[in-house]
Amino acid sequence: MISLSTSVVSLHSYAGSSHNNQKSKKISNDKPSIIYFIALFYSFLSMGLGSALIGPTLLKFGEQTNSPFEQIVYIIFTRSFGFLGGTLIGGTLIDYFPLLGRTFLTIAICTMCISTLIIPYLYRLIFMIIAHLMWSLAGGIVDNLAQILTIRHYEKFNVNPYLQALHGAFGVGAFLSPLIIAPFLRQSSPLNQWHYAYWLIGCLQIPNVIYILIYAIRDGLCSRKTEQISLETKEVDELNQQIEYIVTCDEQTKQAKPSSTKNFCFLSLITIFLLLYVGGESAFGAYLHTYASVHLLFPQDIAAYLNSLFWASFAFGRLCGIPLSMKFSALQMIFFDLIGCIGSLTLIYILNKSSLMLWIGSIFYGLSVASIYPSAIAFTERYVSITGKRMSIIAVGGSTGDAIIPLLIGYCISPKLIGPIGFILISLVVVILASLLFAFILLYVKHRPEKVVCQEKEIVEKK
Repeated sequence: MISLSTSVVSLHSYAGSSHNNQKSKKISNDKPSIIYFIALFYSFLSMGLGSALIGPTLLKFGEQTNSPFEQIVYIIFTRSFGFLGGTLIGGTLIDYFPLLGRTFLTIAICTMCISTLIIPYLYRLIFMIIAHLMWSLAGGIVDNLAQILTIRHYEKFNVNPYLQALHGAFGVGAFLSPLIIAPFLRQSSPLNQWHYAYWLIGCLQIPNVIYILIYAIRDGLCSRKTEQISLETKEVDELNQQIEYIVTCDEQTKQAKPSSTKNFCFLSLITIFLLLYVGGESAFGAYLHTYASVHLLFPQDIAAYLNSLFWASFAFGRLCGIPLSMKFSALQMIFFDLIGCIGSLTLIYILNKSSLMLWIGSIFYGLSVASIYPSAIAFTERYVSITGKRMSIIAVGGSTGDAIIPLLIGYCISPKLIGPIGFILISLVVVILASLLFAFILLYVKHRPEKVVCQEKEIVEKK
């Protein structure tokens, strides 16, 4: 029995070594595809364009549907809930159909485009909510698929700058969106002239659909060739799997349970952290226009420019995160970002009657909050291998925060409760809680055995 297992191990080692040599040669000759990354960049750009539209037009939705602000808040909740469902759907699709990732991405972007175009035609709140639900479901799928496709395509390189650039595209789109719609919100403009901004942004997403569709068609043609090759190598793969099972069965049985438990705890902590972070970020972008209009009596077009300035600083912060991520670790970037978020929100809260401080604080908050999400993904990737399901778990935290915290702020800024200042107060509390939680995550990681991390990654790669 010992001689048999020894021969099996040697056979597996010989087959694995020749395979690894071929793989290493392939990796050394590969170069990152910038053209393909532009397609993924455009996907997040489209998502940013649509996401930032809701802030400046939130009051216009009430005028169009003859609904009070307390009911309009449900649009934000519906979008957040739909984004949560979209991230779960996207992670499941990419795991079960790995070769159809770009096809699903094309369908999702097309759905975003259609829902953006039809929103101006809806004059009942229920239909408005359904259209926003369609957009958010598609947006959640785009968010998950684009990140997974980026990680898979650039896993041979330092993926952190690509993630920073990908999320920077969202910031660029969110910056451009209020600039596009601001001229249509002036007091001299007709009541429904803001419709043109939705139609324009919907049409801007059409080239992205065509761009990704080209890659999806190419994947369909390549998948046929892949099926032919897989039939030829099926017997060899089955033999390798049997050998691998004999060699590693006992090791996986001993190691999988403790490592999976530790990974579940780690992912849960990261998920709650992103719940707080994304909830605070999305609430600030959604209610900044309303806060400036109600609390400081900004004209609607000026408030739209303030919202655009926030997203401009947000985009600039994420673009700056690309070179910074090459010199600083994800831990260092998150640490300084959280300090900047607390400082900027504290100044806005203390000097809440100053219009100048609102402009300055919004800029610094946008710069600080920008690179937290991609840095958190890169930080997580150091300790666990990110699969489609795990990415969905992480995205669930952000989507849940995107649903709960804006809804909570929407109720609290009512004059019957805290008032408009509750927007800044709750945002500050959320950032402080996120900072305390991240400090706890660092303590958890510090006392986590490093061998468990390495063993877990090896097991996932073998599977």
